[in-house]
This record gives sequence, C-alpha cells and structure tokens, in this order.
Amino acid sequence: MTVCRGVRGAITVQQDTRDEVLSATRQLLALMIRRNGIDAADVASAIFTVTRDIESEFPALAARQLGWLEVPLLCGYEVSVEGSLPRCIRVLIHWNTDLPQADINHVYVRDAVRLRPDLNVLPPVDFEELERWISEHLCEDQSTAKSFPASQDPAAPGSDVKGASGA
Repeated sequence: MTVCRGVRGAITVQQDTRDEVLSATRQLLALMIRRNGIDAADVASAIFTVTRDIESEFPALAARQLGWLEVPLLCGYEVSVEGSLPRCIRVLIHWNTDLPQADINHVYVRDAVRLRPDLNVLPPVDFEELERWISEHLCEDQSTAKSFPASQDPAAPGSDVKGASGA
C-alpha cells in the first residue's frame, strides 16, 4: 500500500557560498534519491531548513536543478539553539512509497552525522562518481532554476515580475 513517508537528511558546508550550498544540497539529495529509489513524481513535498549562518542561497534551488520542477518546496530557518551544529542544511522529503518506515534510509553527511549517530549507516561515498551522477541528472532547462532577489521573486506577495520562482 502506498503511503506518504518522511525521509530525513542533513549536510554541512564549510563556507556560506552560493556554490557550496547548492553543491552540498545536490549531493545530499542525490544520496537520498539513490539510497531510497526516490522518483520526483512520487515526492509530495520537501521542506529545507538552514542554520542562521547560511544565507547565500535557497537550498531548494538544488532540487529544482535536479529536475524537481513540479514538487512543492519550502525553505526556512532551523531553530537556533546554543551549541547546535553550525552551517547545516536539513531536508525532510515527503515521499509516496510502498516501503515500510523501517526500510527508509535517512542520510546524514559530513559533520551532520552528529545529529543522528543512530542512523549513520551510509556506506563510503565515492564523491567523484556521485558528482557524475548529479551532472547527468541536472535539469537541462536552467531558465526554470533561477534564484531571484526577494524584490524580484515572482512568488513574493505583490510582485509584478512574471516567471518561475527560484525555489
């Protein structure tokens, strides 16, 4: 029976740069997709959160770049707790699947393994091979995968800009 399951993941970045946020988020999503067999057509939605020290880009843009053009995506800030993991991107994917919850593979990469050491079962990752896979799956029409300043975001209330939102 198909039900909606949550798939969690997190990754950290060394620096808050647009390229690093997008690259790390693509890596995280690629690992989650591959470990679970996720097809974008079966994704109900995804929620991304970042720690307050990440502000260079919306991590949801990485999902758009991987072709998740019809999936509802949302970004927000993680609750700021003293001593919490810095420069961390988290995602919760709501995925329609026949798998039981016990068979879902949650993915925690880099320093984010500290968040859920009990779920740290990720086998060694060949990041060069992973980047090749990501390159093969990047959305060809990057015009739909743009980032807009808040004042030009067509999804922003009162915006008169026409086009696709960056996230």
